[in-house]
Amino acid sequence: MKIGLRTIKTGIAVTLSLFVSNLLGIDNPFYAAVAAIIVMQPTVSDSWVTGINRMLGTVIGAVVGAIFVGIAPANPLLAGFGIIVLILIMNRLNWGESIAIAGVVFVGIFLNIEGDHISNALHRLLDTSIGIIIGVIINYTVYPPAYDGKVIDEIKQISKNTLKYNIKALELLLKEEENLELLEEQIQGIEKELKTSEKLLELQKKEEKMKIYCGIKHKEMLIIINLEKEVFQHLQNIQNILEKGIHEDIVNIVKEDIDNIKSSLKKFYEKEKQIGFIHNGNDKDPDNLKPIIQHIKKTKVHLNNYKDINNYPTDEVVKMLVFLYNLEEALLKFNMIICC
Repeated sequence: MKIGLRTIKTGIAVTLSLFVSNLLGIDNPFYAAVAAIIVMQPTVSDSWVTGINRMLGTVIGAVVGAIFVGIAPANPLLAGFGIIVLILIMNRLNWGESIAIAGVVFVGIFLNIEGDHISNALHRLLDTSIGIIIGVIINYTVYPPAYDGKVIDEIKQISKNTLKYNIKALELLLKEEENLELLEEQIQGIEKELKTSEKLLELQKKEEKMKIYCGIKHKEMLIIINLEKEVFQHLQNIQNILEKGIHEDIVNIVKEDIDNIKSSLKKFYEKEKQIGFIHNGNDKDPDNLKPIIQHIKKTKVHLNNYKDINNYPTDEVVKMLVFLYNLEEALLKFNMIICC
């Protein structure tokens, strides 16, 4: 079982919160530990926002709790009325995300009938502040989350699967592959990977606001993912054509061209596996897919200019041309991605 960095950092934050609480002579560091756990979010920016929300909730909860406990400590009816008042105040201040923690602090103070109520409220503020500060510092300084690398990994995987899909689609067209369901599974996998990359990119966007990012910025990665989405649209169009089927006689007209395109794509795929599907500034080759794209264009011309083309059903010819068009556009945009 893999232990993630966030898990380890949460443990460190709780340990330090309890240690600092003991140094400051805090008898019950429960709220410090809870705050440290809650603020340990997937991104530093989320930790910061969560910490602010918790602090706001703690302040209002402590104030309202101190007022109501001074009237009638632990009174059930007054507790319910106090929670209603607390929620109204939080909503009035547009601090809705802090309502839950405000309620917890309120109840903790209201049910504590021993000791100085004001002192208890101030201690809750101190406890929470310790946990929040330590949690945010640990998340920021100890292996801070960096999602750009994860986004790039997803993009590479999408690129790899996109090429594999195109090759399989051509094999299906040539009757070398007959498992249409396998293609459907591949395209569903690419769609899931696109959604994952978008979620990771959104997290990276938050981190850039906190100055936590590596080499590639959010805007640059967004361009690549948008191109991947456009490629995916063309793959869906290809899938729709294959599900409808193209008459074998039409395929036979350009069978040799299709076979050559498929072979070229396979060679390209094997080459890209060695490079990693995304080139850096030292090995850019903007023409790497252009020969294949040009071959597809010639194949369309070949089909259109075939001497007996008018003897074939128009809808079958159109389906073949649509297939080739979407393959061409998919590879054209794919070429832009791997050369970014």
